[in-house]
Amino acid sequence: RGFIIEKILLISDGSSDSTVAAAKTVSADILEIIEYPDRVGKSSRLNEIYNRLESDVLVQTDADVIFDHPLVIHDLIKPMLTDATVAMIGGNIHPMRGQTFNERAVNCTVDIYLDLRALLREGRNIHTANGGLLAYRKEFVKQMTIPVDMIANDAYTFFTCLTSGYGYRFVGSAKVTYRSPQTLRDQIRQNVRFESVPKRMAIYFSPDLVAYEFAFPKRLFMWKRLGKALRHPILCGYIFCVNTYCRHQARKNEGRLTAQWAMAYSTKNLTAPKDK
Repeated sequence: RGFIIEKILLISDGSSDSTVAAAKTVSADILEIIEYPDRVGKSSRLNEIYNRLESDVLVQTDADVIFDHPLVIHDLIKPMLTDATVAMIGGNIHPMRGQTFNERAVNCTVDIYLDLRALLREGRNIHTANGGLLAYRKEFVKQMTIPVDMIANDAYTFFTCLTSGYGYRFVGSAKVTYRSPQTLRDQIRQNVRFESVPKRMAIYFSPDLVAYEFAFPKRLFMWKRLGKALRHPILCGYIFCVNTYCRHQARKNEGRLTAQWAMAYSTKNLTAPKDK
């Protein structure tokens, strides 16, 4: 409704699973599949997408998410169609119900951020700009090149949007579901990269702007954490220790991280019922 899908572009960055084979079973003239044998990282492949873009709007989504309803794209791009100043839009990502101890613990932290991100400047903040679901205006991406070593493409495009004078919006009804890391190993792999993002962004953008965007109101943040800890003390105590370790590793290793980051394989298991 309100748009035409001109092309679906799938780029396989050296995938070793059955992604390409599964995509080839779909019969659709608008589907284009590009398969590369070698992995060079998400940043380079996104730049290729941006360079190839001919449509007015690009909807970009991760492979490991599930759209919650048929009107997700309709809802997501609507602000862009009604406001010419909006060049980037973030969707509403939510985790599935946790199955493992680690996943439930991660979701305790996620729940706190989900509540706060929508309150902070009506969702117009870095915490809603997640690669799980994003939309871009063509004019914006055509003037943007992501550094090949970028570890957080969503954050980089968000700050580029702000500093280029464009508007950013968050659409709560454009909801997709993902799975949090189910194992400790995957949580460390993923969260060390996440914890490194502010430091990496401060290399390319004003440190004051980066600090402002990542900050939550301290009192509200502490009340949310306390409330969650009182309800789930063991889970919260566990994930607090894990994430503290991840922050320490991020401070040590941020400079070594590249666009070819270690995969968190347990987040790809999307077979369980969604937690609405």
